Amino acid sequence: MKGFYFLLLYCCSLYSSAQTYRALVNAEPIFVNKIDISELKENQLYIAMPFAKKTVLNPNQKKQLNERVVIKLELVYTKYRKASSFNQKTLNKNRLKELHKLVPSLFENRFWGFDLVSQTNGDSPEICNKMFHGFIVTFRPNSTNNMLDLEARYLEDMVEALVKQDSLDNDTVPMNYDIKTHYDKQIGYVHDTIWYVDTITGPAPPDFFYLQALYNDTTVLGAFKRNTHWKNFIVVTDVTGSMSPYSAQVFVWLKKQAEQKTAQYFVFFNDGDEKPSAKKKPLETGGIYISKNKSLDAVIKTATKCMKNGSGGGEHMENDIEAIIDGAKQYPEADEIILVADNMESMRDYKYIKKIKKPVHIILCGAENRINVQYLDLARQTKGTIHTINADVVNLQRFKEGEHFFIDDKEYMFQKGRFHAIYEKFY
Repeated sequence: MKGFYFLLLYCCSLYSSAQTYRALVNAEPIFVNKIDISELKENQLYIAMPFAKKTVLNPNQKKQLNERVVIKLELVYTKYRKASSFNQKTLNKNRLKELHKLVPSLFENRFWGFDLVSQTNGDSPEICNKMFHGFIVTFRPNSTNNMLDLEARYLEDMVEALVKQDSLDNDTVPMNYDIKTHYDKQIGYVHDTIWYVDTITGPAPPDFFYLQALYNDTTVLGAFKRNTHWKNFIVVTDVTGSMSPYSAQVFVWLKKQAEQKTAQYFVFFNDGDEKPSAKKKPLETGGIYISKNKSLDAVIKTATKCMKNGSGGGEHMENDIEAIIDGAKQYPEADEIILVADNMESMRDYKYIKKIKKPVHIILCGAENRINVQYLDLARQTKGTIHTINADVVNLQRFKEGEHFFIDDKEYMFQKGRFHAIYEKFY
């Protein structure tokens, strides 16, 4: 049964932008001897603060925090206390507030994981003053050209395996067999032929330290399986770095329903090919590749070309709206749009969502922690829907000013024409 995850709670007229710190500062800490910032990885940076103080020592780092996708935040402190009256939770809360002042966008859509890290080596102010305190930020890594090639090759090999399996499935004569012999008291030795159906083993996914677990995610296939009523549509898919696990599901789905042709066109976008960020303008970013649904091979070639020509992802914005508009121009007869989107990325062209005149059904990939509210706005504006790994969210137009609701146990609110994520207030 399709799940509708709306629970209307109450109405209020005031929207509070207060963020939650309580759950963060009350988290169970991880204890380590000492943090060595020289061992940080390429996709990590540190925001340093003095021992027992909340001042940000390197505020210039905020540029990267504003431009890249944060997947984890660690607040590092020392367990040592000079005075018994010292309150570590209060300091941790104030440090979070300082980071919020420095980079407000980091807290607008909190998709990142969080850890408190308590260092145990310091046993005096002199030693603690020499240790690191502050935040360690882990970004979603940018894909290298080699990674993009490996992801594209994985998709090509996967489709080749699907085609081979289809050929075997259509062959009525089993190819493999074993001869089993047993003795029957009445007729003597009996020789049985045991036939086996041939199967093709699909390719192993690329072994990327960040991506590997995503290949077990079934968000896209689940959404298509639950929504077989979609007809005559365009599939618009983000193929920037980290999206290959979900692109693969698009092709698995396409292979299974090849004869139905409910998807008329496929649009793939990579946010501007290799265009520098400073030159990317809303609705003029490019990196959009369109294929009519003539064959699985034609669609996969278009997708892998788009992927290989991309810049690798890692930025926090993509050109979803531009890709939808271009697809609708190519096939104006479409009744609806299916958008396979990266939940952790925002829309570079968000302010142009009113230009879309067809319902957009958004399959959100990577929405385990919380839904990016921009996609809720897009679905409401176009009378479309939202689909996560667990939920089908419909009738977003029903919400009135000030109403609160839950999706997958996370709270949201509709206020002043937009949706907002609601977090517990600190008190």
